[in-house]
Amino acid sequence: MSTSSSPALPDSPSSKGKTVMILMIIIALGVVVSFNWMLSLKRQDADDRLPMQGRVETDPLPAWLDQNGKERHLEQLKGKVFVVSYLYTTCPMGCAGIAEEMQKLQAEFGSDPNFALLSISLDPEHDRPEVLKAWLDSKKLGGGNWWFLTSPDGKGDAIRDWMTKTFRIVATKRPPAELEKNPVDKFDHQLVMVLVDAQGRIRTPTDTNSVYWPFHPGHDYGWFPRPIREDIVKLLKEARVGGT
Repeated sequence: MSTSSSPALPDSPSSKGKTVMILMIIIALGVVVSFNWMLSLKRQDADDRLPMQGRVETDPLPAWLDQNGKERHLEQLKGKVFVVSYLYTTCPMGCAGIAEEMQKLQAEFGSDPNFALLSISLDPEHDRPEVLKAWLDSKKLGGGNWWFLTSPDGKGDAIRDWMTKTFRIVATKRPPAELEKNPVDKFDHQLVMVLVDAQGRIRTPTDTNSVYWPFHPGHDYGWFPRPIREDIVKLLKEARVGGT
């Protein structure tokens, strides 16, 4: 005698409703978690953004000459992250050190089309284009994206005033008594670099440190702001994603 199995009962409406509700809750929780994660990333990006200390104004100095005698305008750097420093060719030691640090940045970032370097002569009365070119050749420094700039008229007062006003890099002429002892050591100036973003804004390691000091001993003890190369990486990333 054979027995037949009982037919399966269909799901009740209440069971289907519970299943749909559970799925909706899971989806809603997933949306909330994803949204909070995206907000946390945005907050992290905002926290990591470098402080801004004004914008590079070019009106007082419409043109420069580079080491090849070519006229250059800062407007040509629009859309590029760039580093600015002082130098002068008769400087007895400090300027060469800064140039060597810039050369390291050139080696690391020079192939990036969004990156440039500017070394501005503190002594354009002496550092005419041919003098700059000879000095660079002797030091084996340079690159297509690295401009060594001097003033077209061979006068430095306007440049020094502009550098102080724009970047807060202070440089003063040494008094005659000191120049008599060492005629080539003409200026007392800071051995620093300044970082500018792709929108022409001056960006700084902290709100209180407006320049980068590559030779500051605080780097070795961990209490001074990070090296400039780390912040260049950040600003190049901003430039690639169109950060504002």
